[in-house]
Amino acid sequence: MMELEETLRPARAVHVERVVFSGRDNVLCAIQALQQNWMRSLLTMTGIVIGVLAIVTLVAILKGVKTEVARQVEGLGANLVIVVPGKLNVDGQPVNPVAMMGISTLTEQDVEALRRVPGVEQISPVAIVSGVIETEEPAADGTPPGKPARRSASAAVVATNRDGVVMNPTPLAEGRYFDASEEDQNVCILCYGPARDLFGDTSPLGRTVIIQKKKWRVIGVLSKPENDGTLGNQMLGLSTFVYIPFEAAKREIPGLQTNRIVLRTDYQHPARQMIQQMHQTLLQAHNGREDFGLLTQEKGLEIIIRLVNMAQSLLVLIAAISLFVAGVGIMNIMLVTVTERTREIGIRKTVGARRSDIFLQFLTEAVILSVLGGGAGIGLSALICGLIARFSPLTPEMTPSVIGMALGVCIAVGVLFGVTPAMRAARMDPIEAMRHE
Repeated sequence: MMELEETLRPARAVHVERVVFSGRDNVLCAIQALQQNWMRSLLTMTGIVIGVLAIVTLVAILKGVKTEVARQVEGLGANLVIVVPGKLNVDGQPVNPVAMMGISTLTEQDVEALRRVPGVEQISPVAIVSGVIETEEPAADGTPPGKPARRSASAAVVATNRDGVVMNPTPLAEGRYFDASEEDQNVCILCYGPARDLFGDTSPLGRTVIIQKKKWRVIGVLSKPENDGTLGNQMLGLSTFVYIPFEAAKREIPGLQTNRIVLRTDYQHPARQMIQQMHQTLLQAHNGREDFGLLTQEKGLEIIIRLVNMAQSLLVLIAAISLFVAGVGIMNIMLVTVTERTREIGIRKTVGARRSDIFLQFLTEAVILSVLGGGAGIGLSALICGLIARFSPLTPEMTPSVIGMALGVCIAVGVLFGVTPAMRAARMDPIEAMRHE
């Protein structure tokens, strides 16, 4: 008896060492097990590939659509709110039109108060300066010496801050915007119309224009806008603007007042709630007097927000269905695998494998199966998104966050639907498993 025990003891120790796997060993064993039934593994991964392909592609398309919607919204001015002096009726028309042309009730304190309203991304005071801009050109042929030719153009000259210029969706054609250090300097930015009327095809950068008998140096020119209009007829065309810094205009132009306050809002923020909070903020700033009005496209904002939310909800539903189908496929195949390998499980348990060893082995197989399918799905999604961007008006955006989300989802699916087969394998009775044929 003593001799038998001495014989079995070292053998038992060797077997225990062989069945205690590290994480790397589990991964290698899982890959070997999947390779032995590569056709079945490939068919099982098909569900994950299709699910991840659908999710990543739809998310990328939705991101592209949201970016395009935001661009179009900003271009049309649907996310702009304009505060005007004088009360407005329910149709958005001034109760007293003269009030909008007289002394303005808006102040710079109103700007600071509105800046703190949730959903306000950018805000700028606007002072309407004049409608004429001039420049002096060198004497042309036939012009007496000492009398330079003077050109003039009709323009919507407004004093504002940098945000007020940036809110114009038209990009810069040349030059730059004025920054905070130039708020009190005589610089200006021309839009397409005045730049063309005054300087033709030559560059206006560094040239001088005359506004209110003061000289202003041109530091930037905006290109021709695609959508020349914003908020219906409430504002002039975007191509006629000339921007000068608000602080410099206060110094150079006597009697300057804040005629408008323009805000750009987050189009995903609840529009009605945001507008109501703006109204209450201005009421408090004006001591309860409603001597102001808000010009908005509230219905347009609400429609855009509703459409984006519906698209997001639809995406979540499709993703849930795709993942559920793929996860059920993995679970079914893993259950079949556990049944086929019952005798192997019994042998491993008999020689010393613990429940946790068996559980981790089968769970690792499910996760690897899911991650491999997810990687293939991401690769195919990148190819499809490239084809969509090339041959359709849509521009999908595959960002690192989308890829990371997809891989995280694959791991979660593998864990969630691999737990049941792994637990079934871990709970098998070794004696019964050994008898399995």
